[in-house]
Amino acid sequence: MLKAYRLLLDVSVSSFLNRTIYYLRRLPLVGRTIPESLYGGSDWKRAAAIIVLIVQLLWAAANKMIYLGLMLFLPTMAMHEDAPAKDPLQLFLAMLLPLSFLTACIWNARVLEPKRDKYVAVKLLRVPATIYMKATLSYRYITFFLSFLAALMVFLPLVGGTALDGALAAAVLTAWRLLAEWLHLKLFERIGKAITRNNAIVWLSILGGGALAYVPPLLDISPAYGLLLLSWPIALPVIAAGTVSAVLLAQYKRYPEAVESATKRDDPLLNIGQFIADSKKAQVATKAEDYKEEELDSVGQATGSHGYGYLNRLFFRRHRRLVRKPLLNRLMLCAGAGALACVVLLLLDSGNGWSVADLAPFLPFFAYNLYVGEKLCRAMFYNCDMPLMRYGFYRQAAWKHFAIRLVRLSGMNVLLAATIGAVLTLAATIAGVLPAAGDLAALWTVLLSLAMLLSVHHLSLYYLLQPYTTEMDAKNPLFFIVNMILSALCGVAIVMRPSLSTLAFITVGLLLFYMLAAFLLVRRFGALTFKIK
Repeated sequence: MLKAYRLLLDVSVSSFLNRTIYYLRRLPLVGRTIPESLYGGSDWKRAAAIIVLIVQLLWAAANKMIYLGLMLFLPTMAMHEDAPAKDPLQLFLAMLLPLSFLTACIWNARVLEPKRDKYVAVKLLRVPATIYMKATLSYRYITFFLSFLAALMVFLPLVGGTALDGALAAAVLTAWRLLAEWLHLKLFERIGKAITRNNAIVWLSILGGGALAYVPPLLDISPAYGLLLLSWPIALPVIAAGTVSAVLLAQYKRYPEAVESATKRDDPLLNIGQFIADSKKAQVATKAEDYKEEELDSVGQATGSHGYGYLNRLFFRRHRRLVRKPLLNRLMLCAGAGALACVVLLLLDSGNGWSVADLAPFLPFFAYNLYVGEKLCRAMFYNCDMPLMRYGFYRQAAWKHFAIRLVRLSGMNVLLAATIGAVLTLAATIAGVLPAAGDLAALWTVLLSLAMLLSVHHLSLYYLLQPYTTEMDAKNPLFFIVNMILSALCGVAIVMRPSLSTLAFITVGLLLFYMLAAFLLVRRFGALTFKIK
C-alpha cells in the first residue's frame, strides 16, 4: 500500500514539475538559464515529492484548524458574547454535529469519488483497484484523525471543554466517517449508483446541515444534541462500529466494481479538464442576440474610435452581455447586502462596538474575490485575441491594447469599489459609528487602490503569461502560483490585522509598483509572451 501511494505521489509531483519547467523555459531572460536536463532529474523530484508530502500533512492540520476556527469557533464566540448565558461548548458541538457528522459523510465519501488520480492509477498505471483504495483510505483516515485530533484539542478547551473531550470527539468523528464509507459501499452494491453524485441529495444535505448548525442559535435556541459526541454511552458504540467498519473496509473484495464506476472516462466529473473547458467556453461564448445589426452599426458611428481603440470598442459593444453581466451581478449583490445590513441595523440598533475600521483586514480578501478580471480576460481571449495572436503586428502592439483594456477594466472595478464604499459608509452612518474623516478617506483609498491593483494584476498576467490554450484550459503553473501568492497576501492581512491607514499606505505602494512594473514588462516582453498556446 505504501509503495502504491508513493508511486502516485511521485507521478503527480513529477507531472507538475515538468509543466513548471516547460513554462519557465519559455519566459524571456529567465528561460535561458534553466537547463533542459532538469526534466530528467529524478533525485530532486523525489526530494520534491517528500516536501510535498510534508506540506500535505501540514495543510491537513491547517485545513482543520481553519475549518473549525472560521465555521465553528468564531460564530460560537460571537453568539456567546451576544448572550453570555449560552454555553459555548454546547453551541460549538451543536454546530459540529450537523456539519461534520451529517452533511460531510453524505457528500465527502472517498470510495466512490470520481477523481482523476484514481483514473491515472488504476487505468493507466495498472495499480490494482484493491491496493489503490486501501492505500488511499489508510492515508486519508490516518491524516483525518490526526488533523482533527490536533484541531479539536486546541478549540474545545477554548470553549469550555478539555483536551480529552477533543480527543474523544476526534475519535468519534473518524469512526463515524469510516462507518459512512462502509455504508456507501453497501448502498452501491444494492442500487448500483453512488449517492455522492446525485446533486439533489448532496445540496439538500449541505443546506440541511447548514440550517441545523446555524439557524437554532440565531433563534436563541441552544440545542443539546451536540453534547452526545462527548457522552461515553454514545461514543463507545460509535467508535466500536467505526473500528469494525475499518476492518471490513480492509477485507472488502469488491473495490474493482466501485472503482470502475468512479473511473469512467466519459464522466465529466472525472474528465475534469474537458468538463471545465466546456464550461468556460460556455461562459464566454457569444449568443445570437449579441449580434443585432442596429447595435453593431452604432459602434461605427462613434467618434474618436480608430485602430485598436475601435477594435476594443467593438468587442465591448458586441459582447456587452459577457462584460456587463458579471459586473451587474456584483453590483446587485453589494446593493442587496448593503440594503439588508441597513435594515438589520435599523431594526436591531446594534451599532455599538462596531466600526468600519474593524473590516480593514478583510477588505483585500473580499476585493480579490469580488472584483472582475479573470473571466473578462478569458472572454477577450476566446472572442477576440485567439485568432489575432497568430499575427505579428497584433503581438507587437500588445502594450497598446493592454493600456486601452486596462482603462476599461479599471473603470468597472472602480465602479464596484465606489458601490462598496457607499454601502459601508451608509451602513456606518445608520449604525451611528461613522468614522473620522481620516479613516473614511483611508477606507475609500483602500477600496479604490485595490480596484486598480487587481485590474492591473489580472490583465498583466494575461499579457505576460497568457495562460489560456485553444481548449480554454489554463495550464501555466506560474499563472496559478502568482494568483496563489496574491491570495495568500490577502490572507496575511486577515492574520496581521493592519489598521485602515496602514492598509491604505500598503495598497497604494503596491499599486504604484505593480502598475509601473506591468507597463514596463508588457512593453518590453508583450510581443514575446502574448501568443497562442
